[in-house]
Amino acid sequence: MRRGIAIGGFMATGKSTVGPLVARQLEVPFVDLDALIVKRAGAEIAEIFARRGEPGFRVLEREALGCALQQGRIVLALGGGTLHQLDNLERIQATMDVVILEASLATIKARGGKSRPLWSRAEQLLAERQPLYQRAGPQVRVDGLTPERVARWVIAAAGGGEQGWF
Repeated sequence: MRRGIAIGGFMATGKSTVGPLVARQLEVPFVDLDALIVKRAGAEIAEIFARRGEPGFRVLEREALGCALQQGRIVLALGGGTLHQLDNLERIQATMDVVILEASLATIKARGGKSRPLWSRAEQLLAERQPLYQRAGPQVRVDGLTPERVARWVIAAAGGGEQGWF
């Protein structure tokens, strides 16, 4: 692997679960962007949203992304809205292969997430973000798959270089 892998997708698609498995298989470090934001801000995501709103959170996210991208070859789990800002996508694609985890709304809802700041708008956000996810990189459907199987598909998708579904 010459480049890192950024795992994107909507909330509750499994980015933070699959990312460490991919990193372990590739023997590179794993970085969870949301965890990095929490560490740098000294506050949980929900607290950041409550205090600063989504625009304030996105500023922190952009700064944390810059730090993550300086770490060399890593596997990076992105936040569900990270790629929604096009300049973030361009920065990531300059050094990493982007693979998107895709799940049905039923799977997303079954996995929960009601405590997430934007959960009440999940259906609307998914519809808005889906076109960008489709352009960002190959997509791996996760419905009904184990995290280990998804990790293998992520590695294959990153190495395959083709846009499409796996």
